[in-house]
Amino acid sequence: MTLHRTRTWLVQVLIALAAPVALTWALLTMRRDMIAGLPPAIVGRELIMVIFAAIAAPIVIMKTLGALRFRFVIDSAGLTIRTPDITATVPWSGVESVILDDLRVLVVPDPDYQTTTYPGIGRFTGTTPDGRRCFEVLVLAQVRESPSAIASALAEHAGPRFTDTRRV
Repeated sequence: MTLHRTRTWLVQVLIALAAPVALTWALLTMRRDMIAGLPPAIVGRELIMVIFAAIAAPIVIMKTLGALRFRFVIDSAGLTIRTPDITATVPWSGVESVILDDLRVLVVPDPDYQTTTYPGIGRFTGTTPDGRRCFEVLVLAQVRESPSAIASALAEHAGPRFTDTRRV
C-alpha cells in the first residue's frame, strides 16, 4: 500500500508566497511620494521588503520541494519511507513491533538487528506506551488514507509484529 501526502502543505506554501506580495503591495500603496505624484524611489521600507523576499523565497522553495518528497510504502518486504525528515528502507526482519496509535505509526527495532538505528532515520524519536525506545515514522495527519486502511495494510504485511492501540 502506498500512502499519499495530504494537500495541506499547499496552503502553507500559498500563505508563504502571498504574505510578502500583500505586504509589498500595502507598503507601495501607502507611499506618500506615490500618492503625491512624485517619481518612485526605493526607501527603507522597500529595501526591507526586498531583503525579506530574498530570505523568504529560498525557504518557500525548500519547503515546497521537501513537501513534494514524500513516499511511504507498506509491502511484504517492509516499510519504504521517504519524507523530508526520514529516508529509509526498513525490512520486517529488523522490526520487533509496529504500533499504530491515534496520531502516528511507531516502529520498535528488533534488538538482534545489526544496528541500533535504521539507516536514514538516525535517532530514536520517542517511546512506546510500555516504555521501549522507538522511531516515529509517520504522523497520520500527513496522509490522505484513513487510519483503518493503514491498520489493515500493517496487519496484512507486518503480521504478529503489528499492534493497534487506537481508541475505538
